Amino acid sequence: MERKLKTGASPGWGFKKTVVIVEIGNDWLKVVEGSPSDKEGLVTKACFKKLIEIKEPVTDALVRIFKELKLNKQGVIACIPRHLVTVRILEFPSTNPKDIRDMVSLQVGKQTPYSKEEIIYAYKTVSVAKEGYTKVMLVIARRNLVNARVEVLQKAGIEVEKVAMSSEGLFLWAGLAHRSEVSPAKSPVYDEVKGEDQAVVLVDIDSNYSDFVVIRNGKLVHTRNFLIGANYLLNEGEKWKEKFADEIVHSVGLYQNEERDAKIVRMFFSGAAKFVADLNAFLCPKIGLTIEMADSTSNISLRKGLRVFQGEECKFISPCPLIGMSLRPEDLELDLTSSEVRIKKQIEGGRRRMTLTGVLALSIVMMMSISFFIIYYNKNSYLIELKRAMARNAQDAQEVERMRMSIDLVKERLDARKRSINTLHEIMRLTPKEIYFTNINIEEKNNVVLQGRAAAMSDVFKYVTILENSSYFENVKTTYTTTKKDKDAEYAKFEIVCMHEQDTEEAAP
Repeated sequence: MERKLKTGASPGWGFKKTVVIVEIGNDWLKVVEGSPSDKEGLVTKACFKKLIEIKEPVTDALVRIFKELKLNKQGVIACIPRHLVTVRILEFPSTNPKDIRDMVSLQVGKQTPYSKEEIIYAYKTVSVAKEGYTKVMLVIARRNLVNARVEVLQKAGIEVEKVAMSSEGLFLWAGLAHRSEVSPAKSPVYDEVKGEDQAVVLVDIDSNYSDFVVIRNGKLVHTRNFLIGANYLLNEGEKWKEKFADEIVHSVGLYQNEERDAKIVRMFFSGAAKFVADLNAFLCPKIGLTIEMADSTSNISLRKGLRVFQGEECKFISPCPLIGMSLRPEDLELDLTSSEVRIKKQIEGGRRRMTLTGVLALSIVMMMSISFFIIYYNKNSYLIELKRAMARNAQDAQEVERMRMSIDLVKERLDARKRSINTLHEIMRLTPKEIYFTNINIEEKNNVVLQGRAAAMSDVFKYVTILENSSYFENVKTTYTTTKKDKDAEYAKFEIVCMHEQDTEEAAP
């Protein structure tokens, strides 16, 4: 047994641009795509195929249709025809949602010959009376009928978001196509009938059944189906019109017995009704109301070039429920999705989330790896470039060093020459005429060796004193002095060693 409570809009629909509705009936396959995001809604695509004319499995046909029309396979709504479900209007002496839920659970088994395990059910509140009573609409469907259609869609790769009853879609279509007639705030006022007592009947003729719905105070309050549709009325009209009229009268009577304070003020016929010859003239005397024929696309915006609704196939079917669902999916309150499908969907959703999480985690790891590789590559490239630059700079540095050494050598040579000249100048300035030199050696490290002769030894010592008193020379020492005789004349031979100041540049006249 399945229990479905009144549900609100699916969070995803508020963001979807289009919604696809699929109905697999007894003899027709219907597909409609609508754009509920537009201001008034826009029907964008549609396809209607008679099952007997489809030469392939329905699953393959759906795959082909979705591919040809480029339809979104996510978030699809499966429409269950009204004649495949049971609807009961129940009244409970409570307004507490929990109490109502418990009472519905107790009553559901009494409303069908099937066991609770064989059915799926959903309900919604129709009205709440001042006396504390709540009236609910209970919808019951056989589990195997619902699951069979959902499985066909799933095998075609279509994700089913919700399973809805066609009567709800028909009610939503009426609110779009005939808003002024069914909206409490906009419906015409009848002097003899209070606004809250006015009821509008909509009879939708499909291929093999008709749906009788009642709208009151802007709500779907009653629905009944009978198995007389366009197949009978168009092909054998004279035979079936009388039975059709009897079913309409019977449906009106059943509703009036349930709602004695309600007054039916208008009656619309939709779907294939406009193609049934003389239906209006035949039914009016029997029903006692003027019948108004409603076109399926009346006040409905269609995408430019969409002509399928004017095709021959639409003479035998009603696209109204699918149009209503596609343009107002957020207003569908009854969901007949089975627990198996829900669990499978949750598992699939969990698997997708896990897959997405894994992909995201892998992507993060890959991005981090790529970032690390890029950083490493950039640093490695920078290091290689630095080494190349260092190699180039090393060559330049070697060349510069070679040039510097050459410059230093030249400078040293020039400085040495300059120092030698300065030293010789200073020596000549200080040397008296009694002293003459046989050798003057200016060595490295500022050493000066003076070798020469003097007339007397005393002249040598005087000269040493002169050198010691000079600010240019220091560490003046006599390495040897000796007396020599040359042709009977004596002279003093000497060698004096001293050091000269490196940076001193004296130029005394």
